[in-house]
Amino acid sequence: TKMNKQRRSLILSRRDVVQKEREVAKAKLWDQLQKGQRRTGTVKGITDFGAFIDLGGIDGLLHITDMSWSRISHPSEVVAVGSKIEVLILDFDRENSKVSLGLKQIIPNPWSDVGDKYPVGSKVKGKVVNIMPYGVFVEIEKGIEGLLHSSEISWQKKIVNPQEIFAIGDIIEVQIISVDKDAKRISLSMKQLEMNP
Repeated sequence: TKMNKQRRSLILSRRDVVQKEREVAKAKLWDQLQKGQRRTGTVKGITDFGAFIDLGGIDGLLHITDMSWSRISHPSEVVAVGSKIEVLILDFDRENSKVSLGLKQIIPNPWSDVGDKYPVGSKVKGKVVNIMPYGVFVEIEKGIEGLLHSSEISWQKKIVNPQEIFAIGDIIEVQIISVDKDAKRISLSMKQLEMNP
C-alpha cells in the first residue's frame, strides 16, 4: 500500500487482499445463483423475523414463515448461530444485494394430501399447541394444525372457556369436521365424539 525507497520500507495489507478475494468470490457466487437452487450456508445471525445465512460471501434472509410448515414462535426453535443448513434460493435481487431463502420448501408440504389422510368424520389424536379465548389449536401432525372451536368442545349451552380446560401440551382426541386444503384449515370437534344429549 506504501513504498519508501529512501527508507527501504514497504507497508503491506493482508486486509486488502482478503477484501479483493471476497469481492471476486461474491461476484462469482452472484453469477451462479439461480431460483430453485439448493445451497449450503452458515447461520450468521438470528432476529425475531428470521435468520441471516452466509452463502459464502453473500448473506440471504431466511424468513420465519419460510422455516417450517408448522407454527413457530421464534427462529431459534429451528436454527442456531454457527450451524450449517441446506436452503433453497426462493428469489434474489443482485442490484439491491437481497437473497430470499426457504427451508420448509425442501421438505414436502404436509397439506398436499391432507384430505386423503384426514377425511371428514375421522377421529385423530393431537397435541394442544395454542389456546385462544375462541378455541384451541391442535397439532395433529408436524406442520398440520386444526382449530377446535369453543362451540365444538361440549354439548352444554354455556360457552366453555378453553383456557380453563386445556393446557399446552395436552394430548386430546378430536373428530375432523371440515378440511380446507387451499386455506390450510381443519375444523375439529370434541363434542361430536359424544352422544348429543
